[in-house]
Amino acid sequence: MSDARRIRVLLVDHVSKVLGGAEVNILELLAHPGVREQWDVTVACAPDSPLARAIDPLGWPRRDHAFAPALNELRVVGRRFSPMAKIRAWQELNRATNRLKVLAAELRPDVLLSCTNKDHFAAGAAALALSIPSAWWVNDILSSDFFGWPVRRAFVSRARRLQPHLAAVSEFGRTALLKEGVPASAVRTVHNGIPLDRYQRDAKRPLRAFLKVAEDVPLVGIVGRLTPWKGQDIFLRIAQQWAQQGRPGHFAIIGGAFNEDAPFEAHLHDFVRLHGLSDRVHFVPFQPNIVSTLSSLDALIHASTKPEPFGRVLIEAMAVGVPVLGARAGGVPEIITDDVDGALVPAGDVVGYVRTLTRLFSDPQVSARWTAAGSRTVRERFGMHRVFEDWHDLLKEAVTD
Repeated sequence: MSDARRIRVLLVDHVSKVLGGAEVNILELLAHPGVREQWDVTVACAPDSPLARAIDPLGWPRRDHAFAPALNELRVVGRRFSPMAKIRAWQELNRATNRLKVLAAELRPDVLLSCTNKDHFAAGAAALALSIPSAWWVNDILSSDFFGWPVRRAFVSRARRLQPHLAAVSEFGRTALLKEGVPASAVRTVHNGIPLDRYQRDAKRPLRAFLKVAEDVPLVGIVGRLTPWKGQDIFLRIAQQWAQQGRPGHFAIIGGAFNEDAPFEAHLHDFVRLHGLSDRVHFVPFQPNIVSTLSSLDALIHASTKPEPFGRVLIEAMAVGVPVLGARAGGVPEIITDDVDGALVPAGDVVGYVRTLTRLFSDPQVSARWTAAGSRTVRERFGMHRVFEDWHDLLKEAVTD
């Protein structure tokens, strides 16, 4: 392919029910002017999914791509499945691969770009059958923290056989792939980013008014899906210790649970009730305007107990000028430099979080220093222009190999 010709990309993402972090990253990349100038993209996604509805206003052509329930049922990490369920899932993966072969044969893209593990397997096999390069956007950590041995083995064997170009969203994620046996030459790191122009601080801070929290009272938040490894239970123990010390402050858990995590969500509500925290702790559903939501906070806590693949909410908070406290694990230390543009706390260290919050709210200079440096970090390292350039380089390499 000559450098003058636009790269024809078939982007594959089957997710049908939610607009997760991977899908948000897709949408923001596809909205970047560089993509519009240098790529021709067709998006293969589930019809009437949140991703499909968000793609349409961007003007990219869209084709249907989805998995039957037999395969979608296997998305929950840690569940056991019967041999028949696994056979049905394998059969559906083969059928999905064949459907993608037909679509790719019709469109003849220069490269197939897939965004989830199951899509990697189907799109990678379809691409190999048609002698089309493939690229895998690896948004997960391939480790025993998240995936059983059979899944990790299947991922590595397919990566070796299908020979895609892989992009991990953090150096930690890249290292995990190498530890499992993916060749180093096949993997590079492409950190996520955000469109900086959309992250201007909202001075009205509407969440505070909604929760009836006075401006002179600290409001601390945690944002994300309610699931045990995201650490909302750690966040509640931080709130409990804060209250026991007689300090002023409110705590907001912002997000929602998938069906399988409903018991965990119920546990969080029970903890608040049993420990008399109802006047301090607020449960807030996912908010459509993340900028306004984050602007209402005086600090953001990231409390994941397993290594985070990246930590998008951290750069979002830093962009709008909110001090961040992150768990020292996974990709988070690639975002935060401790006591420069935020704080790093050992994962699960409730006392450490409370100590750091105390310092933050006791010394206005600490808050000012972290927020100024955090904004600078995001501008210099996590803008969408850099993300596009990294992806453009990867796709050019894929189609010219």
